[in-house]
Amino acid sequence: MNKKITNKKRRFSIDEALENSKFSFTHNLKYFIIAPIVIIVVGIIILCTLGFNLGFDFTGGTNMTIYLNDTTSGSSTYSPQRYDLEEDYDEVVEKINKVLADYNVTLSSIQTTEINIDADRGYSFTIVNGDAIIIKFQNGDLTDEEEINAQNEEIQLALLKEFEYFDESATTADLSSNEFAAFVANGGITTASATAELLMNSFIALIVAVVLILIYVAIRFEITSGLAAILALFHDILITTSFMLIFQIQINTPFIAALITILGYSINNTIIIFDRIRENLKLSKNLGKIDNYAIADKSVRSTMVRTILTTLTTFIMIFFITVIGVSDIQQFAFPIMIGILAGFYSSNFLTTGFWAIAYKPSKRKLAKIAEKEKQKEKRQQYEV
Repeated sequence: MNKKITNKKRRFSIDEALENSKFSFTHNLKYFIIAPIVIIVVGIIILCTLGFNLGFDFTGGTNMTIYLNDTTSGSSTYSPQRYDLEEDYDEVVEKINKVLADYNVTLSSIQTTEINIDADRGYSFTIVNGDAIIIKFQNGDLTDEEEINAQNEEIQLALLKEFEYFDESATTADLSSNEFAAFVANGGITTASATAELLMNSFIALIVAVVLILIYVAIRFEITSGLAAILALFHDILITTSFMLIFQIQINTPFIAALITILGYSINNTIIIFDRIRENLKLSKNLGKIDNYAIADKSVRSTMVRTILTTLTTFIMIFFITVIGVSDIQQFAFPIMIGILAGFYSSNFLTTGFWAIAYKPSKRKLAKIAEKEKQKEKRQQYEV
């Protein structure tokens, strides 16, 4: 009985393509470092010329709370124009920007909150769980506290008029005598000394995170892997920071949180590759031969698909958060989006190359390998 022989086409496999690839990630390290160096140099040039676009959290400024609506019917005896946070959000932001533009001031951030005003405090009205927003802005080039306070009173008055809590004839003197001034509450100034302390604490947090990661990797693997991982982490931080400089994106405390998140995500990819390097290294020692470059390349190829898939899924999620998120979320998500790509690049194309160059087995390990080679030669001679 004749059997039909059919030739089925084998499905394309990225894993097999990588395994069979002769491309060397480690020998091409000199080409892989070109792009990061260019980006970092451009970032340094912009840092020296334009500097960071520091936001409210690092430069100081003013915050104000603006009452918009009352969620409890009939709780207020005063009925100005009401705004719905969802439907009228753009209109509210437009009104705020209009007022701030008259004083050459830019809105740094905006967030929703609730406001409660109790009649027991001397007001003729009560607000329970009223919808409100908190705005933060920098006071331009002003540095004198008295000048800033004077400008803030004018801005507060202008906002009260814009949202129709005061009529057009009102003056700054009415801020202390008119109870409806509470609808735009001046939250005061964040001083430069407070922001300097915040900046120092943020820097310390980054240094502590890097040191702990170095200790962890050095203990789990060995010191060469730890140093290679730290070089890659510095690459990720510098690339992310350079993009913030190049695009002049405002930097606030969420950026520091994003950098620490990037460190954790990037080291996760690096550890997976180093774990595979350790396995392949043990195998090579058993065979009596160590080739750093071959071991590193083999380890990258065997983990590449997994790294691509995890990076891609995370990147897509962070990308949509960056696009549709509010300002505060975007300040956190954008650097993470850049850091994820930088971490993928450093883990696969830089870290292994650094390790292959720096790793030197100890004399004891070399002696064991030499002994195994001699035993292997003796067995071959005996078999002959």
